[in-house]
Amino acid sequence: MEGLEKRELRKKLLLNCGWKFVYGYREQDETLDKKDWSDVGLPHSFGIPYFMENEFYVGYGCYYRELYISEENLKKRIYLEFLGVFQCAEIYLNEQFVGKHEGGYTSFVVELTDRCRAGKNELLVRVNNNWNARLAPRAGEHQFNGGIYRDVFLILTERTCVEWMGTFVQTEKLEEKRALMSAEVTVYSEKEIQNGCIINRIFQGETEILNFVRKLEKANVQTVLAKFEIENPFLWSPETPNLYKMVSEIFLNGEKTDEYSTVFGIRTLRFDKDTGFYLNGKPYKIWGANVHQDHAGWADAVTRSGITRDIQMVKDCGMNFIRGSHYPHHPFFAEECDRIGILFWSELCFWGTGGLKEEGYWTSSAYPIHEEDQEPFEKSCFRALEEMILINRNHPSVIIWSVSNEPFFTDKAVMNQTKNLVKKLVNRVHELDPSRKAAVGGAQRDGFDVLGDVAGYNGDGASLYINPGFPSFVSEYGSMYGYRPGTFTPNFRDGVEKDYPWRSGKALWCAFHHGSILGGMGAMGMIDYYRLPLNTWYWYRQELLGMPAPEIAKEGVADHLELHGDRTEFLANGQEDVWIHVWLCNKEGKRISNELPVILEVVEGDGIFPTGQSITFTPEENSFLDGQAAIEFRSYFGGKNVIEARADGLESVRICLKAKGEFCTRPQVPMVRPPYLTPAPKMEIVYELSEKRPVFASSSRKRHEAYCVANSADQYWVPQEEDEAWVELDLEGEKEFATIEVCLKGEQQPKEITVYLSSDSKNYTPRTMAWNEPIFLYTKREKARFVRLYWQKWMEGVQLLRVWAIR
Repeated sequence: MEGLEKRELRKKLLLNCGWKFVYGYREQDETLDKKDWSDVGLPHSFGIPYFMENEFYVGYGCYYRELYISEENLKKRIYLEFLGVFQCAEIYLNEQFVGKHEGGYTSFVVELTDRCRAGKNELLVRVNNNWNARLAPRAGEHQFNGGIYRDVFLILTERTCVEWMGTFVQTEKLEEKRALMSAEVTVYSEKEIQNGCIINRIFQGETEILNFVRKLEKANVQTVLAKFEIENPFLWSPETPNLYKMVSEIFLNGEKTDEYSTVFGIRTLRFDKDTGFYLNGKPYKIWGANVHQDHAGWADAVTRSGITRDIQMVKDCGMNFIRGSHYPHHPFFAEECDRIGILFWSELCFWGTGGLKEEGYWTSSAYPIHEEDQEPFEKSCFRALEEMILINRNHPSVIIWSVSNEPFFTDKAVMNQTKNLVKKLVNRVHELDPSRKAAVGGAQRDGFDVLGDVAGYNGDGASLYINPGFPSFVSEYGSMYGYRPGTFTPNFRDGVEKDYPWRSGKALWCAFHHGSILGGMGAMGMIDYYRLPLNTWYWYRQELLGMPAPEIAKEGVADHLELHGDRTEFLANGQEDVWIHVWLCNKEGKRISNELPVILEVVEGDGIFPTGQSITFTPEENSFLDGQAAIEFRSYFGGKNVIEARADGLESVRICLKAKGEFCTRPQVPMVRPPYLTPAPKMEIVYELSEKRPVFASSSRKRHEAYCVANSADQYWVPQEEDEAWVELDLEGEKEFATIEVCLKGEQQPKEITVYLSSDSKNYTPRTMAWNEPIFLYTKREKARFVRLYWQKWMEGVQLLRVWAIR
């Protein structure tokens, strides 16, 4: 047994360094000639450097790496673990096809056992991010840069081992001084097991508090179930993120063949239709924000350090919850939510967007309109859901599985199929994980809110569904566009700030700026793309934690630059980086708000910014604003890095950062930009922008709610109180449109009427519309987000407020 211990039963080797990359399609036998291939490290994105552009590279990219396997390790079970590739990956080893994965947001493994050779092996991964009618998501307002954008590992085990992601530890019941638990462990064996057992050891910190043994059956693959109790448990919550560990050891004929660790927490969850959310049997108020995964310059290719910063920034403003919008996030994300103490809503990548529905791009119907695409699409949704749950099910921070976001943005002809798919996904959640509920995110239209266990309401949903009679959640509120410094406001709307007992929680849209395919819709964060807070973040920190907002920076006479990194040492392996912050000061050392170009440059060392070894921040590109800028810096080579900041008329300043890893004297290959960017398809089509968008009002009578004006002509809005009453359509981002139409209920129709346009819901511009029976029309091209109409005494009701665009 000692010999087995010494030769390492399970190895997990990080493969982030030493890759080569080329844009375009390459066959597996073309890997020897790599003159046009660039040296890159993982995580990597096709789009680097990417700074919130609407357009990005769509196509193929190929990655090549050499793997060295010893004769001894050829006896092992060998497989590759990819934590995320967007969105289709084909894997070849030594010119032989070994695996494929479709779906851009979940982890997967590729078996290499008995396919490797001693010494050098050549690995090729061909990736594409082409829109695919049969893959989720078919639509979304995010960006869709391709690449191997999360970590890759080589895993070696004995031939009898715990299966990949093969454990599931649940809290079944909490009693006064004990927790009733269950553990499932799936064991894989190349041959039928003879005389085997599994020992599960439970640790609290470094102390083993109990263990239990189970006999293994004569089978190749089996799941072993055990019930156990923990006395006087330390419960997990955001305030006390206590964690336990289960170590599973497999023995064959008395010799250990594997050791596998599972971190878990003890807690219970409950969503109640009348009294809201319960954590560990007690009422618990949830308040948080939505989070997309991409960062300035690096697109989705984010380090673990960056993930930790994001979660900590949400926690640091007093929030206790993150909705993972709108796809499964990096597995490390849930790990850090466990450790830091943040509740996590994990969501499937089945979503839809308003506006034009175009096959061939991510503005398509959420559900396929062509029958031949429907079954493969549904399979892709089930596969992604199953992978999301398998990977994240042990994390106590995960409180719910969401099966969608705004799936009602689908073609009317397939609305019933869309609802049926949502129902089937909800049922699959129940089968895979009875310990958690299934949410339908963005369920505020077309009756989707009744299809799951918990309804997530976006936009105007918080005001439409007052005490709906089933568990509910405000999954998005407060979507407001802006850049630093922004306004000192929480972006409340329609009473979302009210503390109703039946409401389980609420989440701001959104925590961070992010890339988007749709205009400026990505600039709605309380923290910008570079991870610098807007004043909204400071509002929440002050109100939720009692920490006063900092003094507002003002323009002054620039005297010097300050330069700071959030750490001085970091691993040169793609998992760690340094967040570098530069700001402008006056003679007294106070930050001032002057805006000017600032350059950061690596003057010594091999580290890189997303733009290479230098980066320029400017006010025009919204990167140097309010007197400051920031960016993440990483390296794939060990050694010293000296970074200099400079601006015209000021003395340059430097910081020194140490990258820990293998020292390499060859220079880093400069970052290679995509060969072209792929714009959204252009078509001269008239389409409605306003359908199913949020609608807000000063007040509404029952059965005459505001959303009626964007619904159908047989319903209409009437205010509760007529003085200064208004109704407002929110296009959810600044949009260019060609026509506004208003239809009023009643016989009295004036010759003209005025609507008011705004991009920020603060400053409005009047536009007069002429009567053109039976509606009012305004047909001049404009750009705005909000369209407001004020109530007049002579009105009987407003039936339609619609906006049309041409593309």
